[in-house]
Amino acid sequence: MTTTITIDGGKSELRLLLRTPAGRQLGVGPGFSYQPDDNGADRILTAIRGAAATISLPAQVAGVVAGLTGVPGDHAERRRLTLAIEKLLGGPTVVVEDSILAHAGALGGPGVVLCVGTGTTVLAVAADGNHARLDGWGPHLGDRGSAFAIGLAGMRAATASYDGVGPTTVLVDRFVAALGGSDLASLQRYYRDPAMIARTAAFAREVIDAATQADPVAGHICTKAATDLADAAEAATARLRLSGAERQVSYSGRVLSPGNFLHQALSAELDARGLPLVRPRAEPIEGGPTLLRGSGPYAGLLAHHEPGADA
Repeated sequence: MTTTITIDGGKSELRLLLRTPAGRQLGVGPGFSYQPDDNGADRILTAIRGAAATISLPAQVAGVVAGLTGVPGDHAERRRLTLAIEKLLGGPTVVVEDSILAHAGALGGPGVVLCVGTGTTVLAVAADGNHARLDGWGPHLGDRGSAFAIGLAGMRAATASYDGVGPTTVLVDRFVAALGGSDLASLQRYYRDPAMIARTAAFAREVIDAATQADPVAGHICTKAATDLADAAEAATARLRLSGAERQVSYSGRVLSPGNFLHQALSAELDARGLPLVRPRAEPIEGGPTLLRGSGPYAGLLAHHEPGADA
């Protein structure tokens, strides 16, 4: 076994997994999200340094793969980020979108993976290496079926119920608790919070839990999210004309924990469309070796995401 590093970086946290012949070490650092007038590369490096500082790094590694949300779209900035990671961690580095790492972890081969966290990205990969990416538009333009979409819908349903213009729901009490109150000061703290998107997405857990406990309003929200995710999976499958064993759908993200209402609703929606929902074989961070080997259909995807390649 060679010594490698896999980085899984998102909005809530960044994890760094060091694999050596002697064993494994896991480091954890802060997450990162978009900020005005900032391409994010420096915040990504800060998060990686934070995670690396919690483990014992070797002087050199055989390879590094970083699957990141918010990968710089500018080729020069992506190249700068790649070189900075190589210098920091001591090995040749490839930087890809987090959905590619999630796909390699969940399936390790052809199929569709729904990456559902704060946002939503859908990645389909065919056996021949062709691929299609859907959504990833962010909270204002897309992210259909995401934790943010579910959390926002739950909050809006709670305020409508509170005002008496919407159906009764247990989400009211949960919303007031999450906001810290229903007064003006609590509302202002929410809107002024730089982590407002993350706070909104976190409320998805309350909505899914309420749906699992048979609250009809929460159930409707989760059913709508499941339909949105199934629509995206079906569209990705059609775009690549996937057939046979390629028509499998898996997922990453804690909001789709097996047994909860959202997972059950999504499974039913996909089953009705002839798309089996399969449990991921591993979490995203375990997909690093597959990508570093260029195994299966991923060689073309990695070349597509090299700095300087067409986005």
